[in-house]
Amino acid sequence: MTPQQNNQRIIGVLTLLSGLISLGSMTVGLLAVDFNFDTFSNPVAILSNLTSNTALLIKWFMLTDMFGYYLLLLPILFYAHSRLASTTGWAPLITSSGFAYILIGAIGAAALSAAWPALMVSYQHAAPADKELYKAAFLLSNDLVVKGIWNVLEVWLAGIWWIGLGLCTIQSRPLKIITITLGAGCLLDGFGEAIGVPAVAETGLNIYLLLAIVWAIWIGIKMIRREYVFK
Repeated sequence: MTPQQNNQRIIGVLTLLSGLISLGSMTVGLLAVDFNFDTFSNPVAILSNLTSNTALLIKWFMLTDMFGYYLLLLPILFYAHSRLASTTGWAPLITSSGFAYILIGAIGAAALSAAWPALMVSYQHAAPADKELYKAAFLLSNDLVVKGIWNVLEVWLAGIWWIGLGLCTIQSRPLKIITITLGAGCLLDGFGEAIGVPAVAETGLNIYLLLAIVWAIWIGIKMIRREYVFK
């Protein structure tokens, strides 16, 4: 096996791990909210059903989100850039958008991994008169990170990256369609948040959350098998 083939296999393993950890993150998140899917569109509702394990589960939900949906995509980001650079003059913009998505998303997840569990514990043990203060702080953190940093800013950057990859360098037609659809879901999420239509934003978000897992696992397996993914 040549060094290049070995590097491709390592990047494939890391990308596969990204998808598997993202899947694990969603599972931990569902456990934290007792499989109440409505809580994802209204996270503040979790404060009404706190258990002794909720804060710990939320912490791991955010930490696995940070690695799965974001940081473990860095190797494939730069690997893909080496292919993009030979196919399009838009490569710097596409890769920069992907890097910004990963960095901004990871910062948001890291912040919530610290803030949300602490606010939950404080809310759980607060006097009735103080609970509204912690609830307001929780709502503010949700609006800043989830609705602002994630679903307004990062999704546009993610959309540019995945659509750029799909149009310019993905070879397999089915994978190309998945990649472009994933990017379109991100843009739909951002558009829905921008115009204030939750149903549109949630549709785009659900496309992103599902297809980001599928994409990472698919890409990872193909690269481990040393199949050609990029032009």
